[in-house]
Amino acid sequence: MPETPVIVGLAVVGAAYAGRYGIQSWNAFKARPVTPVLRKFYHGGFQPQMTRREASLILGVRYKIKTPLLLDILV
Repeated sequence: MPETPVIVGLAVVGAAYAGRYGIQSWNAFKARPVTPVLRKFYHGGFQPQMTRREASLILGVRYKIKTPLLLDILV
């Protein structure tokens, strides 16, 4: 049974690499910036007449975007 120590050695090396990868992944996960799970929404009420700014906030696009570009994005 001379191959038994080789198999055990490969298993130990594999476990060590898996542990190292797990520790690196966990540290990267802990170091990431905290982001809210839900998307932030615009806080504030609606105006009686909808403005371009309010429409852009609802659609999630820039305020000063050109109309053809906006149509390309939305269609």
